[in-house]
Amino acid sequence: MTRRLVRPRPLLARLLAPLLVVSLAAALAVSAPACAADDPVDAAMKLYEKRRYEQAARVLEDALARLDAERRAQGQLVLGMIYLRNADLHEALARSAAAAELDYLDKLLKTGTEDRSRYARLYLAEALLARGNAAAAGRYFEQVRADPGIESRYRAIAGVGLGSVLWAQRDPERARGLWRADAAGANGAAEVTLARAAAQGRVQAVDVKSLQRVADDASRARELSLRARRYLIEIYLATGEPDKALALVRAADLGVASYVETFKAVKGTAKSIKLYDLALLTDLARLYRELARRQLEQAAADVRMKPSAEFYLAGVLSGLGSNDEALKYVQAFLARPQTPAQYRERALARQALIAHRQGRPAEAESAWTAVAAQASDPEVLADIVLDCADAQAQCDKVLARVGQVIEAGDGRRYQRLNFALGTYYLRKKDYTRAISYLEAGRDKSNKNKIEANDPEMLAGLAEAYYRTKKFSEGLEIFFEMSKEFPAVRQIQEAMQGVYSMEQRSAGDVKIL
Repeated sequence: MTRRLVRPRPLLARLLAPLLVVSLAAALAVSAPACAADDPVDAAMKLYEKRRYEQAARVLEDALARLDAERRAQGQLVLGMIYLRNADLHEALARSAAAAELDYLDKLLKTGTEDRSRYARLYLAEALLARGNAAAAGRYFEQVRADPGIESRYRAIAGVGLGSVLWAQRDPERARGLWRADAAGANGAAEVTLARAAAQGRVQAVDVKSLQRVADDASRARELSLRARRYLIEIYLATGEPDKALALVRAADLGVASYVETFKAVKGTAKSIKLYDLALLTDLARLYRELARRQLEQAAADVRMKPSAEFYLAGVLSGLGSNDEALKYVQAFLARPQTPAQYRERALARQALIAHRQGRPAEAESAWTAVAAQASDPEVLADIVLDCADAQAQCDKVLARVGQVIEAGDGRRYQRLNFALGTYYLRKKDYTRAISYLEAGRDKSNKNKIEANDPEMLAGLAEAYYRTKKFSEGLEIFFEMSKEFPAVRQIQEAMQGVYSMEQRSAGDVKIL
């Protein structure tokens, strides 16, 4: 193929060139295929800008191996960024799902005796455990284990879950005892074996090779339930093999229910309830973050991509809980000469968030306040507010500064800052103010289109609508989002279920 020196690709340059004036600008002016229409990095960037993260990732996943070394490094950087945004989105979706699904499952358990779901209790226990409420989860797991009307394998799975609760409560001996006992009593059911391996892998209670054998044997099955796939994703994350986990995700329909419970309800009518794994969304967020880490580390091996890759790696590692390592990348980025002011300020804000996560909240708030006082760029201010929201910090001085800036701003330029403020108030449970800011940040002419609106913002707005019982508005958002992100289906089902129960009707928005 004939190669020539070309100007930076417009899409890629627009996103990345501001990061580092010298090294990255030079990196973008690299040899590339003469036919731009066939270039997968540009194609992925176009999809990324339209927030179609799944499609964008698939383009580069399939093409990376075919790219030359120079272009591959750019592709790895872009793919890492795509995975990172997808991780952030699925983390937001998991929060929104928790709001609706915990309510829905609780309501299912409180319905009349004849049409009460038996299996909702298991899914409620698993959802509570996924959201960090081990004590409440343990009570429901105990009830499932004691219910003879529940299939033996699901009682055994509840035992595995109870073992995870005990481990979280620092009782590893009883946890191991439950894992052994319930696995032995399940007559070798594959899902129970996988559930135990996933639970042990999460807490590193067994060696990696043993986990790999269990997962590789199970993954050869001709058909896998969505529950089995979720366990396999968790196992492969524990063994450091995110690519195998991704292959399982790519082969699955993430919109299907984990379990469909059918029974005779009042007056003998048939009834079915679809139950979903809330933990799947959390697992997907972690998977995409691990994939982002891998791609960005590979991109950082290229001297031209290294500064940009390190900037994003700091965020990835902090999200994975590796704050010490994340701090090293932030400090390395800040030590570079000629760093543009916007990205220097964003790096300083990220360094403050890491300090907060390391147990130094006063230092973090002081740093955020100092950066906000000097910053005028809405992107920088949005990062600071989102960090405050993530840390559940007060940040009164930051909010005062942001208020001054946003009063003089135009809507489109301040879209992300409105999103950040809406997210802050959503986490504070001030839903009226959250809706006000999130609606201000939404494109009015394309209000639910992800091409025009950040899907994280839409997920937050839908959650705020749900919290204020504006069910139709929330369902409209999730219906549109489910076209690109099928895992959103579980949030739709739960929200529709609560809507129906509270309004005593099927609701005016149907799930199609």
